[in-house]
Amino acid sequence: MRLSDYLRSHAARVTCSLVLLIAIAVLLPPLGVGRDGVLLVLIICAVLEAIPFAWGWLRQHSFNEALSALAREEEDAVSLAKDLPEPEYPEGELAWQAIQNVVRAAQAESNEAQASVEEYRRYVETWVHEVKTPLAACRLMLANAKSPDNAQLSRELGRIDSYVEQALYYARSTSVEKDYLVRAVPADRLVKDAVSSRARTLIEAHMAVDLSGLAQPDGTVPELYCDPKWMDFVLGQLIDNAIKYRAQPQADGRAPRLSFSTRVEDAGTARERAVLSVSDNGCGIAEADLPRVFDRGFTGQNGRSHQKSTGMGLYLVRTLCQKMGLAVGVRSRVGVGTTIEIAFPRERSRMLRDVTAGQDSSPANLTEV
Repeated sequence: MRLSDYLRSHAARVTCSLVLLIAIAVLLPPLGVGRDGVLLVLIICAVLEAIPFAWGWLRQHSFNEALSALAREEEDAVSLAKDLPEPEYPEGELAWQAIQNVVRAAQAESNEAQASVEEYRRYVETWVHEVKTPLAACRLMLANAKSPDNAQLSRELGRIDSYVEQALYYARSTSVEKDYLVRAVPADRLVKDAVSSRARTLIEAHMAVDLSGLAQPDGTVPELYCDPKWMDFVLGQLIDNAIKYRAQPQADGRAPRLSFSTRVEDAGTARERAVLSVSDNGCGIAEADLPRVFDRGFTGQNGRSHQKSTGMGLYLVRTLCQKMGLAVGVRSRVGVGTTIEIAFPRERSRMLRDVTAGQDSSPANLTEV
């Protein structure tokens, strides 16, 4: 609190002190007190009024400054309030005790909410593992049965399995750092595993896959520091989206195509990183939808016009990438296609440090436009 603010909050007291000094200066001369005597009395009264005023300002200053900092804090207000210094004057002690009560209540509510979220996460994980059993049984029954509808039923089971997997990773997205194993994985192996897991769907969609861009001009393939399990899910979501919004030869005049490529940026510097690009030649994303494609539940024009969409795929992609210390961005043009880029730090130690701190370790020019 500034001195001017303190004066304003004690305006009544300051006014009364000034009135008192003016009254002394006006009333004493008619009573026969000389000018020197009046001046002495004024000085004594002014000093006696100023000392407690200044003492109060100095005593409250540090606590008021701490309160001002707390009022400006937005992200970590509870922690700052918890460390608030205890003042040494009655009004401040009362305010400090009230703030500490609020802090304890907020921490209790936060702990209860975290416990509830953790319990829900465990329930979802259990449910996912349980529901996979009847799904596997259905697939086995389809394999042993002969019916013209088998292919269609198999596709629908695949969609159910994909949604179940989304539910599992959404539940786990709050605790990626607890289940994270960073390894250096060649980009081609990472992509081939993801493509293999969607091979049947890609074949049924008659979608060509191009992996030639994964190798650098010198023939080497960059190694990506990541958790292969989590990245397999992320790439799977991108492949599913490319299939869902693929080009239609009859309507678009081009065969559906999906391509993967890598590049190394800022080589030889502390900001060196490898960027993995996933590109398709599908319908593209409307310019108005681009700023929101990573928002939870956002479907956009494509989700409404093509088929029902949950709007969770790209949201999970960004959420998991951020929690793993990766940057993700998108470029797209309607009628041309979409490119999703994921940036990987080239230093394992820096990635682990940023994952622990919950930061995005891949800076620079990947823009979520």
